[in-house]
Amino acid sequence: MDNAQLAVKMLHSLGKDFFWANAHPDLVLEFPYAPWVGGPERVTGRENTERYLDQVARMLPGLTFTDVRVWPYAEEDAYVLEYNGTAQVNNYNQRYINIMRFKDGKLILFREFWNTTEAIRAFGTTEAIREELSPAVD
Repeated sequence: MDNAQLAVKMLHSLGKDFFWANAHPDLVLEFPYAPWVGGPERVTGRENTERYLDQVARMLPGLTFTDVRVWPYAEEDAYVLEYNGTAQVNNYNQRYINIMRFKDGKLILFREFWNTTEAIRAFGTTEAIREELSPAVD
């Protein structure tokens, strides 16, 4: 499986065993728009990234990704992914753009861009989002 295929498979298993088996120990999650709604811009290290993705799974039960498209990025071993994400919470429906970078065959960077307006619509306020995420970022 090449890294482009691995990126798609990891996205579909986000936070689950396959994802963690293919994650670099120095994995970094970046969410450039998250601070605008009370989330962290950057989460680093295996323990912190696991805790954060577990909390996101609790916030967005049944989160699934569809219409995944992938392109090579300008950097070697990096890919741009575009996809839809839906969850049971208040008809959450998000369009994502993501950059996934690999090092030694393992995911080392997961940088995700998403619409803050949709997050606020689904959760009501930035305070509600901050409260939901606080167990993972304190």
